[in-house]
Amino acid sequence: MPVLDMFAVQPYMDLSDYANVSTFYHKMDLLLQKVSVFRQDDVPALVVFPEDLATFLVLADSLHLIEGTKTMSQAFSRIGQKLWPSLLGTMFRYQTLSLRQAFFLLNAPKVWRIWHTTMRELARQYHTYIVAGSALLPMNAYGEQSARFHPASKNIFNLSMTLNPLGEVIHITRKVNLVPTQEDVLDLSPGPLTEALEPVLIEGIPCATAICYDGFRIPHTNSEPQFTSLLPLMDQEGVRIIAQPSANPWWWTEPWPFNPQMTRQQQWTKEGAFSLLETFENISVIINPQMLFRALDIHFDGPSAIYGRVDGRAQILAQSSFVAPEPSSEDIVHFRWQD
Repeated sequence: MPVLDMFAVQPYMDLSDYANVSTFYHKMDLLLQKVSVFRQDDVPALVVFPEDLATFLVLADSLHLIEGTKTMSQAFSRIGQKLWPSLLGTMFRYQTLSLRQAFFLLNAPKVWRIWHTTMRELARQYHTYIVAGSALLPMNAYGEQSARFHPASKNIFNLSMTLNPLGEVIHITRKVNLVPTQEDVLDLSPGPLTEALEPVLIEGIPCATAICYDGFRIPHTNSEPQFTSLLPLMDQEGVRIIAQPSANPWWWTEPWPFNPQMTRQQQWTKEGAFSLLETFENISVIINPQMLFRALDIHFDGPSAIYGRVDGRAQILAQSSFVAPEPSSEDIVHFRWQD
């Protein structure tokens, strides 16, 4: 019977972790060293990092430019002033009027190179499957195996990649449902549904990635006619394991903006992936890492967990000891799964 070590990595990320390629690699290496404590040589492992893990690599080599800023908008404006001629050139080249698109397009080669190279090397070094979180990127015209990068189009996606222990990218997933008031204001494009539903085999087990909101049962608002609940469709495709990288921008224990009668924690349980588990025939486990981050006016928090369907009932198989978005809350959630 297949056995798989599952890990939800809950990192506390600081802006200094994104300073350059060395600091980002060092942080990821330290996290995988912590994972290794739970590893057994003859048991394959799947390590899932949180959503937006690599998004802030747009600031790599530019942190000195944002000293003294208090909001992320101020920080990006400061960098934009420095890069204004290049941004104008990018807008003309890709025929876009969006400064946001131009900013992500201009920085995409740097973000991809650092993220892609780091995760490829660490997947090989630690001989593990990795769902590498996500970044805001266009597709790569050179293909997913290349560290070289050229935007295939002006469209920016919330994009995740899965790697095997050889360091090969075996799947690209682009987020289908964009979070209202968060992602829909960034000029992102939704990913194709067919790509998200395509399973990838990990040790012969059909797996899929549902990036955060893609794992929810219902939309956050009544004005999202395009919202699609992906997990029931993935279940129909025979998927057994779901990786759900997440980055929650609302305070976990405070009223949730779209329905202040609930906390974000209550809404996550009531409407999220956990609420769907008992309806599935094939999906057995959901690996849900959360990002911990607090810088300028942005924060992410929430406990990471591995959910499972045991004898038809939804259970929390393992959960982090979440306290607050601070270094002491960094955690590794582990569960050894046997089919």
